[in-house]
Amino acid sequence: MKILVVEDHPKLRENIIKFLKISGYIAEGAFNWEEALKKISLNKYDIIILDVNMPIMWGRELMKKLREKWDNIPVIALTSNSMLDDKLEMFNLWVDDYLTKPFEFKELDVRLKAILKRKDKKIEKQINIDSIVIDLNNHKIFKDDKEVSFWNKHFLIIEFLARNRWIIKSKNSILEKVWGEAEENLNLSSTTLESHISVIRKKLWKNFIKTIKWSWYIIE
Repeated sequence: MKILVVEDHPKLRENIIKFLKISGYIAEGAFNWEEALKKISLNKYDIIILDVNMPIMWGRELMKKLREKWDNIPVIALTSNSMLDDKLEMFNLWVDDYLTKPFEFKELDVRLKAILKRKDKKIEKQINIDSIVIDLNNHKIFKDDKEVSFWNKHFLIIEFLARNRWIIKSKNSILEKVWGEAEENLNLSSTTLESHISVIRKKLWKNFIKTIKWSWYIIE
C-alpha cells in the first residue's frame, strides 16, 4: 500500500512518513504542490495525505487539480481549522476524510484503514452472469440490458448467491445474511425464502437459482 504525504512542514512530514513505514505502508513525501503533482503523475498511490493549508498554491487548489485528473485516488486532508465551514469545504472538494491538527497517529491509522476497506469494497462494481448484470453499487438488476425491478430482499438474495457463485449455500446461511437471523430466531413461515426465490426465477429464468436437496441453493 503506497501513500504520498504532501506536507510543507518538514518535521511533521518526516514523522508521518516514519509512522506509516513502521505501520507497514510504503510512504513518500512531497513538500509543495509542484513536487506532489510530479510524483503523482509518475507513480501510483493508493492514498494521498494532503495538508490543505500549504502556502503558495494552497492544498485546496491542489485538491481541485487532483480531482480533475486523478479522481480515483482517496485523499485525507490535514487542516489546522476545526470550524464546521472548513470541514464542509473539505468534503465539497471531494476529500474522503480529514484530520484537524494536532492529531494522534493512531487516529490517522484508523482513518487510513477505513478508507482502504471502503476502497476494497468498491473494486467489484458489478457481477455478470450470462445476460444478467448485477449492479452492486446501485442495487439494480439488468436482464438483456433492461432493468428488472426487485424488492430489497430479492436483491440481497441474488447478491449473496452471486458473490458466492458455484458455492452451495444453505437456507439458514441465506436467512442469516438477508434477514440477519438464523431460521429458528425468525418469525417467518417455512416457505418465505422459497417464495422469494420463486419470484426471482420468474423474473430472470427458471434455473437462475438452483435448489439442491430441498434446502440448499446455488447460482452456477
